[in-house]
Amino acid sequence: MRSSSARAGTDGATAQPPAAGATETPEQIRRLAARAWLEMDSLGVLPTPQHFEIWYTHLCGSSPELSRRLATLLAGDSSPTAAELAVLHAECIGPELDVDAVGDRIDAIQQAADAMVEQINGNGRTLNAYGAVLSVVADRLGQDTSMEGLLRAVEMLTTETVRASERNRLLEQQLAASASRICTLRRSLAEVRQEATTDGLTGLSNRRAFDARLRRALVARNRPEGYPVSLLLLDVDHFKQFNDVHGHKVGDLVLRLVGRLLAQSVKGRDTAARYGGEEFAVILAGADLRAASIVAEQIRAALDGKRLVNKGSGEGLGSVTVSIGVAEAGRNEHASSLLERADAALYRAKHAGRNMVCVDEGVGRGEDAAAGPGDPGRRVAAV
Repeated sequence: MRSSSARAGTDGATAQPPAAGATETPEQIRRLAARAWLEMDSLGVLPTPQHFEIWYTHLCGSSPELSRRLATLLAGDSSPTAAELAVLHAECIGPELDVDAVGDRIDAIQQAADAMVEQINGNGRTLNAYGAVLSVVADRLGQDTSMEGLLRAVEMLTTETVRASERNRLLEQQLAASASRICTLRRSLAEVRQEATTDGLTGLSNRRAFDARLRRALVARNRPEGYPVSLLLLDVDHFKQFNDVHGHKVGDLVLRLVGRLLAQSVKGRDTAARYGGEEFAVILAGADLRAASIVAEQIRAALDGKRLVNKGSGEGLGSVTVSIGVAEAGRNEHASSLLERADAALYRAKHAGRNMVCVDEGVGRGEDAAAGPGDPGRRVAAV
C-alpha cells in the first residue's frame, strides 16, 4: 500500500507550486527537487533522469495534464511501472534532442558571445585611453600656446587618432567574424534539430517529432476554442513481399513513394510522419471524422494507381496499396487512446481485405457500419 505522504504530495493537497508563468527561485528549485526525490523513494520508483523530470514537472505545476495522469497511475496500490512512466513522459513532456550535440553548439555560441563582449569591453578601454590623451592635449594647449607647443599637440593627437582608427577597424573585423560564427552555429543547431525530428529515408517527420506534435495538437484540441483533430494510421500492404522478392532497395523505394505522396497531401498545421517500419501517420488539425475519412480515401486512391517498374528491364514490380485507420480525438482524450483506436481501425482494414479505409466512430458518433471493397465511395468502412 502506498504511503499517505506520497499520496498527499501527488494529489496536490500539500503542494505549493510557483504561480503559473512564474520563475522558480533557487530555494524553490531545491525544495521541489528534494520533494521529487523523496516521493519517488517512498513509492519505490527508480530515480532515473526521466522519472525525476516527471515528478519535478508535476510538483512545479507546469503540466496539469501530466499531474492528472500521474494521479491516475498512483490511484492503485502498486507503483507505476517503468513502461507506464515512459509513456507518460513521451506524451506529456516530449522527446529529447541529442543533448550532447545541442550542448556542444550552445557552448560554442556562449564562447562566441563572450568573445564579442570582451572585444567590446576592450574597445571601451581603448576609448578611455584615447579620452585620456585628449585631456592631456587639452591641458598642454591651455598651458603652452606657442607654435611649437601647438605642433606637438597636433602630432600627439594625430598619432593617437590613427591608433584609435586602426583599433576600431580591427574591432569591426573581430565583431564581424564573431557574428558570422554565431550565425553558422545557429544554422548548425537548426540542422541538429532537423536531423533529430526527420526520418532520413522519407523526409517526413519521425516518430519522435510525431509524438510531440500529436501531444501539442491534443492540448490545442482541449482548449475552449479548440478545433477538431483526427489521426490517420497507414500501413503499406504486403510490404514484406517487396523486400523478400525484390530486395530492400525496392522496399525503400516504396517507402519513399508513400512518403512523397503524404508530403503532398498535408498542408499547414497537418503533420505526416513515418510512424515505424512500413507504417505512417498523419495528424489532421481542424478535420473532423468525416473530413479525415475523405482525406484518407484520397490518399488510398492516389496510391492504388501507382505501379512500380524496373527502369532497366521494364519488369513490373507490383502495385502499391495502403490500408488506413481513421479516428477523431475526443475531448480530453489521451494520445495513447487515440492511437489505439486508429490502430484498431487499421487492423480491421488489413483484415477486411486491405487497400481500404476503416473509420473508428467510437467518440460520440453513430452506429457502426461496414462496407466492402468496390467503388471509391464504398471503400470507407466504419468500425
